[in-house]
Amino acid sequence: MLSFLSAHAYVFAQIFGFCAMATAISMYQFKKHKTIMLLMVLCSSLWCVHYAFLGLVTPIFMNVINVLRSVVYSRREKKWASGLYVPVFFTAAAIVSAALTWENAWSLLPCVASVCATVGNWQTDTQRLRLLTIPVCVCWFIYNLVNHSVAGMANETFTFISVLVGLYRYQAKKAGPSSE
Repeated sequence: MLSFLSAHAYVFAQIFGFCAMATAISMYQFKKHKTIMLLMVLCSSLWCVHYAFLGLVTPIFMNVINVLRSVVYSRREKKWASGLYVPVFFTAAAIVSAALTWENAWSLLPCVASVCATVGNWQTDTQRLRLLTIPVCVCWFIYNLVNHSVAGMANETFTFISVLVGLYRYQAKKAGPSSE
């Protein structure tokens, strides 16, 4: 069984990656914040399996941090989860994890993405959140390209397009109807 899994690791990696992508796409269709956070936990967990099949340690650790961050951010209304020390902690955790799991210079990309996601997801202004998602997508796309993650590249492409659409829609709505 292990030899079968090993021989087909790349295929299994892509299957888990596309399952993670489907979860990511669907999670924002739910109304309850708690449901979205639980699906975000599932999504990051699936990415962990994806990267495990690819043999990439740094993104596994970054996604474990994402799981923990999603759980804590879902409790932001609680006093213990609302202090500025929360994003500082997750930023430090990403940097330490990247140092401990260093594989090569490409390992910096998931770390930078995790730091940007930590700061972005902490924002209450959704436009700032969207803007901080752009470097997240760019870093993960490049990392996935270098490491042959088709599912990861597809996910970042869809996310990037979604962010651009959101930025455009928000700006168009803010500008209002043209007065020409």
